[in-house]
Amino acid sequence: MSIFLYSKSEETESVKEIHNRTIDFQKAKRILKRFYKKVGTDFYCGCRFSDDIEVPGRLKIDFESCGLASRKDNHRQTWIEWEHIVPAHSFGKDRECWTKKDCELKGKNVRGRKCCQATDPEFNQIEADLHNIVPVPGEINADRGIFSYGEIEGEERNYGQCDFEVNFKEQTAEPKPNIRGDIARTYFYMEWKYGIKIPEGRRKLYESWNKLDPPDTFEIRKNEIIERFQSVKNPFID
Repeated sequence: MSIFLYSKSEETESVKEIHNRTIDFQKAKRILKRFYKKVGTDFYCGCRFSDDIEVPGRLKIDFESCGLASRKDNHRQTWIEWEHIVPAHSFGKDRECWTKKDCELKGKNVRGRKCCQATDPEFNQIEADLHNIVPVPGEINADRGIFSYGEIEGEERNYGQCDFEVNFKEQTAEPKPNIRGDIARTYFYMEWKYGIKIPEGRRKLYESWNKLDPPDTFEIRKNEIIERFQSVKNPFID
């Protein structure tokens, strides 16, 4: 992945905008959209994407740029979605708002994540952490779900040439080698910052990923820019 360029004027304007408002997940996605449009490739597959001229606000994937295919949902796979590397379920499931039964939003009863978004400021802070959010193809986002990352025997490709596998039975998603360190360092950061436990049995694997795939120029630069928004770096990126 190439390093994105983000001008000082754009950066200063964006930082001021954030300091004047509370960040939630929707605002975080808008910030990251500005970042990644400079890069133009998604996290999982390296597919190029650009603004969808037919659906304002969406980012449309160029399938031919990366050999991406859909497993079964071609419609959802067409667009970029914003993936939490550490899933919202991991930092929401034990919160009172996640299991609350009488949670109301705009006159409607809501549960789980939507209730937390409506009632829990700390959940919103964690959900909007820019270090933990990346752009990915929509169907792959759905298929990965809340599965932890790991290594899967064999290389069954269900998404064309994209090097990303999902074993639904084992509830495991395997990313390509050159983003495994990024994923590991994000898990380390979320544990350090918010006390979110690394999935059981994955710590040694993620430690090995961290060593085998050290931070590249893009990851280091992204970390520096996010610090200007959130006043905190991922200390595991150096």
